[in-house]
Amino acid sequence: MIGGRGMNRIPLRARNKMDKERKRRLLIDSAKSLFVERGYGNTTVDMITERAGVSTGTFYIYFKSKSEVYKVFQDEGIDILTGMIKKAVANPSMSPISKVTAAVKAYFRFYRECREYFDLIAVISLGGQDELRERESEIGRRIDDKTLILLREIEGVIKEGVDSGDFYPVDTWEVTNVLWGMLDGLIILSERDNVRVIELDIEELIKTALETAFYGFARRGKD
Repeated sequence: MIGGRGMNRIPLRARNKMDKERKRRLLIDSAKSLFVERGYGNTTVDMITERAGVSTGTFYIYFKSKSEVYKVFQDEGIDILTGMIKKAVANPSMSPISKVTAAVKAYFRFYRECREYFDLIAVISLGGQDELRERESEIGRRIDDKTLILLREIEGVIKEGVDSGDFYPVDTWEVTNVLWGMLDGLIILSERDNVRVIELDIEELIKTALETAFYGFARRGKD
């Protein structure tokens, strides 16, 4: 009764908003679990609504398509990853080389600790679904903007190293994308279990890749 009286004190508009947020989150979480279990291609809107316990019509109140709810995870995942990287390089006393290393380790930690997000996002590049690659929708543009912000965060660290003399003068944007592509490629090796075939540890591969990259653009004698 106390809980009921408490709810009655909440204005109707606020209760309706809370109910809408609850249903939207329920659909997102139901979709997430199905995508993880079955994959994107083998999941249907009907499966999502059945697991959420709502009608198919309710799904389309909140999302235009299956791909849109999928992109919610990419959007959330980028926010988590960006936060982890910003935290990793936040200490102003760290050297630029240490910051680059910390950023790479943060990405690897995201892969390890937020595996569902990483696995779902990886389908964008590995799965081949064209609908997941579109960039004209509102959420598609938002994801592009956030990805750019994330990469510019890394570039800022590399620029800091160039300005301080820790790194040779380089095209910082090109180097940022080379490093990011290298890291993505190594983690995809792990995703496909190729590291088991070649009998190398993914963490050791990433360490070696960083050392190799630093020999290319870091000045010798700097920490």
